[in-house]
Amino acid sequence: MFSNIQTNMLGKALITGYAQIAQDKEVKEYLVRGRQIAQQHVDLFSEILKSEDLPVPMSWDSAVSDSTTSVFSDKLMMFNVSSMIAAGIGNYGMAIAASPRRDIALKYATLLPEIALYAEAGAKIMIKHGWMEEPPQADDRNEIIQG
Repeated sequence: MFSNIQTNMLGKALITGYAQIAQDKEVKEYLVRGRQIAQQHVDLFSEILKSEDLPVPMSWDSAVSDSTTSVFSDKLMMFNVSSMIAAGIGNYGMAIAASPRRDIALKYATLLPEIALYAEAGAKIMIKHGWMEEPPQADDRNEIIQG
């Protein structure tokens, strides 16, 4: 849990910097949403640690500069965020498997759908801009039958 807090804090700091320099409005809004999700997860995990009198990692927010100069393309930032989301989902899955406490495993399990929907929204943005190919889809048999 400590590690997942650190990962979310680092992701939030990176996404904050990206949101400051994003050129496309849709990308910027997506990044702001990711920042909010990361903070919600940090808050949830931090409360669990605090309730057990365990230390909580410090925030990375102070490391983000106030620069608005675009040094990365929106394409690169979206790819990076997409990779971080995939790693985060894997980390949550490992946390579920490794946790002896059902209540903690359940917390992780309830967060996964939100992250998956966020990842899907990012993929749609990348497909829309031609930064990612649409994955192969299964045939829609009902559509084929009807016509």
